[in-house]
Amino acid sequence: MKILFISPHSPQISIGGIERHVKNLIDYCVQNSIETVFLLPAINDQEGKEKIKNVSIIKTKFLNFHYKKLFDKKEISREEIQEKAKGFFLLLQRLIKEEKIDIINAQNFQSDLPPIYSMMLNMACFLQNVPMVLKMHNFMATEMHIALVNDLSWKKILCVSKSVTGDCFNKGIEISRLQTQYLGVNTKEFKPNLGSTWLRKELKIPGDSQVILHASRIITLEKGTIKDILKEKGIITLLEAFSPIFSKDPTVKLVIAMAVPPKNFIREFRLTLEKIKGYIQLHNVEGGVILKEFKMEQMPLVYNGADIFVMVSENETFGQVYIEAMACGIPVIGTNVGGIPEVIIDNFNGFLVEPNNPSILTQRIEELLHNEKHRKEFILNGLKTVRRKLSTERQFSLLFNHLNKLVLPAVAPENKSFN
Repeated sequence: MKILFISPHSPQISIGGIERHVKNLIDYCVQNSIETVFLLPAINDQEGKEKIKNVSIIKTKFLNFHYKKLFDKKEISREEIQEKAKGFFLLLQRLIKEEKIDIINAQNFQSDLPPIYSMMLNMACFLQNVPMVLKMHNFMATEMHIALVNDLSWKKILCVSKSVTGDCFNKGIEISRLQTQYLGVNTKEFKPNLGSTWLRKELKIPGDSQVILHASRIITLEKGTIKDILKEKGIITLLEAFSPIFSKDPTVKLVIAMAVPPKNFIREFRLTLEKIKGYIQLHNVEGGVILKEFKMEQMPLVYNGADIFVMVSENETFGQVYIEAMACGIPVIGTNVGGIPEVIIDNFNGFLVEPNNPSILTQRIEELLHNEKHRKEFILNGLKTVRRKLSTERQFSLLFNHLNKLVLPAVAPENKSFN
């Protein structure tokens, strides 16, 4: 079986959930010598192809319109979208034949590309009798999203959480077409016992200080305001919750780890930083909050340097950062929304709180800072959760087995009664 993975998001440009998933897929396929092809956007129209063992990575300008629109800060004309979609279709036709593709797995096509892309993919697969699978990373927000998921010939619709699966079912998608397929964390990279000294040395934090960690993007590659993303990711709530903790113990530090921004978004990044600094002053936590950019490869060391991980988002379809923190042996606090309760079981491997409730969040943080027994239980149970259920080894093994079954022709059993 040879799979073509297509994503409108590139690990080169961001480290959000989809980009992490694509990176993990590439790493898994390389490590396990699985013959696959990845079709990704060409940043700044720099097309090319590279081969890593059995994995081919093809970068095409026909998928980069999403970034082009964001970076050029202007709408793309209908004519240009149609031209790109046509080029995508022709490239796809050629790839399916030349690479002998058996099945295609498309990432978030229903919402992250114009509708014509899903239709072109559908047409190419129909003409060459190749099944296509949709991987959904978010909820369907519009009638168009629903139509693209429901009306096209997806062999299967894989959802990153039961929450997303339930959202699809409630919006009319047949349950037989749906399957929950969790994301995973690479436990060979994200693991405990890497030591706390790297982060503390990097940020000049005294060894006896307790560290609360938050990690998320602080700028959005979609339309929205600075305040929206800070509220959405719970940063405003966290700063308010941290204020009484810091006033009682100024040695406690809150580290807000941020992704390194794309060069084209430096201005937006700096504006958001200034906004966060304003909230830091508002809640009188200057000297207690550290804002720092980290690269993805540094994050295992960042998690290992923390005592607690906190992200109290208003909504998350899954929450990759929680399983990364758990895999590094860090107790977590999240919100009781979206797919988060499928990862965090309250009072077992972490705490769940309601979003936008700083007083309760303060209590939960203080309990984990001061209750060593509770911390150790959460760490142990978090490691069990990840290793038994949410590692890339487990989740991708399930994924590839499922894709293989979709490729194999259905053969009716012989000499068997169906009465």
